[in-house]
Amino acid sequence: MIAPMRRRRKLAPIAVVATFFLAPDVAWARTLEIVSYPVADVWPSTVRFLRVDRNFPIREKDDDAGYILFDYLDGPKTCKGSLELIRITDKEGRDATRLAVSIPDLPHRYEQMLLDRLVAKLRDDRGPPAPPPRKPESPTPNPDAAPN
Repeated sequence: MIAPMRRRRKLAPIAVVATFFLAPDVAWARTLEIVSYPVADVWPSTVRFLRVDRNFPIREKDDDAGYILFDYLDGPKTCKGSLELIRITDKEGRDATRLAVSIPDLPHRYEQMLLDRLVAKLRDDRGPPAPPPRKPESPTPNPDAAPN
């Protein structure tokens, strides 16, 4: 009788850890997208997109901190959502923005759909991103110069 109790005690921590890793991590999930526009250009379009285009109530926004808290309306259901704008530099050296959307009460596809529509709006509003900055040309060594 003692052996099964010991076995359960040994398995309990494993079960807790397995539950932690296998359970859906909805509260931590967020969907990311990078757009090659500076935050200053993305911010007004994002607020307009959420409030005017999608008709979502904005509960709080802070352009200095780069976040918007909004209510995602899904029929009769209202879900809390957040959108962060993070200043970055893209692969080509342009000022860019990382968009991070989180709607914990809905499946991931809703976040992705919202981001896809926002990115399309940014392209419509802003046109193509600015070309990447030119890299300074390194001086070519003169083969005739004498070494020091």
